[in-house]
Amino acid sequence: MKKHIVVLLVVFVLVISGSSELFAGISSCAKNDTNCREFAALSAAGKHQAIIDKANPKRSYSDAARALIGNAYLMAAGREGNTPQQEEQLCLKALEYGATSAYMGLYFLYAKTDLVKANGFLKQFVETKPQDAAPYVLLGESDFKQGNYKSAKDYFHEAKKVSRGKTGDLDWFLFKASYLAGDLSMASMMLDSAFSQGKTTGDLRALASSDNRFAGMGKQYEFRKFFKILNGTTIAKASPKA
Repeated sequence: MKKHIVVLLVVFVLVISGSSELFAGISSCAKNDTNCREFAALSAAGKHQAIIDKANPKRSYSDAARALIGNAYLMAAGREGNTPQQEEQLCLKALEYGATSAYMGLYFLYAKTDLVKANGFLKQFVETKPQDAAPYVLLGESDFKQGNYKSAKDYFHEAKKVSRGKTGDLDWFLFKASYLAGDLSMASMMLDSAFSQGKTTGDLRALASSDNRFAGMGKQYEFRKFFKILNGTTIAKASPKA
């Protein structure tokens, strides 16, 4: 849980503040927002428990101040020595202040013991439209394993939209889910993209030979570009559908 919380905090900073200056901080607060400025100074000093102690649940705070309070609860959730129950309560408190990335913390708390409940937290997270591929990928992998290929494809597609940098592994997932969902055009495009980002002919041959669900790919017109890899020949094995 501790290492996940650290990752979540980075995501939280980017999503809530829109910049890495949340901890640097006071500049994110209005000049007359004394609560926010105090919380920002405490956050910059690493005094997250002090923020929690000062926050009054009955009081209204600005969005910037609420972000700092939510972040403080996330930091507290990552403290060494917390029990799972304490971590859960701290994540729930973070959610009360709009720190929606806490849903990821709740997911990891339950992922090994109650996957249905864990995925429920992920689904609540994706409803907030996070600019974070992780919840979409995790839900996509879960649906793929259960044979829900159309849903898996949709989750992987959303993950691709918010991903930064190379997406070769994600494109490989999206290729497989699209193929099994019957969207062969998308599958071919994603396979091509995965190849351009590091996947190899060996990866494709291994998949087609080891997984019967992909055994017929060498006869699909949409994959004619890959016939030589799959069949050892460039001769078309299929014609376009009428």
